Amino acid sequence: MPTSRLPLEIKSFLIEYIDSISHLEVLLMLFSSPEKKWDAQHVSKELRSNVTAATIQLEDLEQKGLIKVDEKRFFFYSPKEHHELIKTLFILYHDKPVAVVTCIYDKPQDKLKSFANAFKIKKD
Repeated sequence: MPTSRLPLEIKSFLIEYIDSISHLEVLLMLFSSPEKKWDAQHVSKELRSNVTAATIQLEDLEQKGLIKVDEKRFFFYSPKEHHELIKTLFILYHDKPVAVVTCIYDKPQDKLKSFANAFKIKKD
């Protein structure tokens, strides 16, 4: 499934909120266990990453309003909005992971192209 076949809402969500595959995996892990609270150490162990990276990803997702954190620094799934999009993304990532991964990896290229295009000299 090419990224052009991803639903526009999903593509827009990925572009706006998701910076990497590990970022996505943290969100989807918390989504799949909404009753559970996670600290950075448990996230890093589950995803086989380091604690610093897990902390950064959790804090970023919390700042974007996709997850929440309690006073003991445990994170949990509770988006202010976007629940249905995340649910659809969860299904798409498991059914068509290449399309989702491609969209995430293509994102920097799109930004770079837009930036480069801003400096093109237009002929009148």
